[in-house]
Amino acid sequence: MKKLSLALNTLGLSVSFICFLHCVLVILVFAGIMSPNIYLINLFEEPGNHALLILSGFLLACLSQIKINNTSKKILRENSKMNIQFAGLQSKRLIGGGLLLGLSFFFTDITAELLVIMGAMTLLSMHAAKLFKLS
Repeated sequence: MKKLSLALNTLGLSVSFICFLHCVLVILVFAGIMSPNIYLINLFEEPGNHALLILSGFLLACLSQIKINNTSKKILRENSKMNIQFAGLQSKRLIGGGLLLGLSFFFTDITAELLVIMGAMTLLSMHAAKLFKLS
């Protein structure tokens, strides 16, 4: 299951980074430093795409915190037992990042972007810590 954890954390790290980068670019556009003609900004300006990015980042973070242990070498054996532990879902980083991302849906403009930046950075740090622990 180490490969699954590696894949989930790598994918989650990528999604969280894209979310973080998008929000930083939007703030730079609000400040007048950059032009709004960047593809990454235009892609996630639609509320549905923006919500999909945030929710997929949080879903990947939740999935990466679930620990699955298989007691036998083959999964499809009749005598094999799987041990699934959900204790990782109570981690402070996951709860804090999820709260920040969830709160961003209730605000608009720069406040929502700042909340998403903080939530994405929290999930980014969680994925990075798990990847360092796996290697």
